[in-house]
Amino acid sequence: MIDKVQFALLTFVLKAIAIWPLRVLYVLSDLIYPLVYYIVGYRREVVRKNLTHSFPEKTEQEIKEIEKKFYHHFCDYVMETVKLMHISDEEMRRRMRFTNPEYIEQLRSDGRPIFLYLGHQANWEYIISVTMWINPGMTVGQIYHPLSNKVMDKLIYRLRSRFNTIGIPQKQALRSIITMVRNGEQPILGFIADQRPPRRPEPEWMTFLHQDTPIITGGEAMGRKLNAHFVYGCMKCVRRGYYELTFQPIVPAEGEEFGYSKQYMRMLEQDIKAQPHLYLWTHKRWKWKKGPPSNSPKGENSDSTETANSKIVNKL
Repeated sequence: MIDKVQFALLTFVLKAIAIWPLRVLYVLSDLIYPLVYYIVGYRREVVRKNLTHSFPEKTEQEIKEIEKKFYHHFCDYVMETVKLMHISDEEMRRRMRFTNPEYIEQLRSDGRPIFLYLGHQANWEYIISVTMWINPGMTVGQIYHPLSNKVMDKLIYRLRSRFNTIGIPQKQALRSIITMVRNGEQPILGFIADQRPPRRPEPEWMTFLHQDTPIITGGEAMGRKLNAHFVYGCMKCVRRGYYELTFQPIVPAEGEEFGYSKQYMRMLEQDIKAQPHLYLWTHKRWKWKKGPPSNSPKGENSDSTETANSKIVNKL
């Protein structure tokens, strides 16, 4: 009962904010930015460390400039995400443009699933509007990790279902996708796979932004079994509040283990270098160091989603 009341109150407040035009919300973002950056200092140590290690060639002043731009964009991202509660289809199409939707139509011809790999770059929440750019007939979904806060999880789920997309919890991903394929559906599924995987079992590692980085490979294992197309979504900010995404094939290096996953990370790295302030630097992406894992805390052991999913993959 308490959760329902909290959800109703939060929804009411956010809708009251969302009815305002984005130009007004950007003024609010400008006002919030100094509070978040200078006064609260939300995760500033994490952001500074991530930027310094990712761009060792940059001066301290250059790092600070990226940092400030990141926090300003982060405040914009929050306002833009709230606006999803009250945004017209017409405005959404103007603000989020897909440059080559015909590429997806070409891939549809053979009926195989399409795995769309994305990063926490620009405003990834706007990618749900892809349904307005491709012909109907495909099931468009996104794999997500449910939040521990039930109220926020319900809210985020509702926002991400705004344009007739479906949310698939990470632990149910394999079974859900297999069911879709067996039922004759052709899904296009979004994977944001650039964050830290569980520490156990020992993950695959690669160099990403000048650092030893563990990567998520479960999506690739699943996609190979299902003979899926692997596509990368290259997302850029054209100007404040306006984004565009270009679909690009992920072509792995010949003979490279987990080649799709690694090539995806390389493509994302290039986009981050082009617009570094648009990446989500608040995440503790490099918490783990390469080497044998020590005793992991609860929730980081071998009973992980990656492990459970791999068991299902092996049965396919």
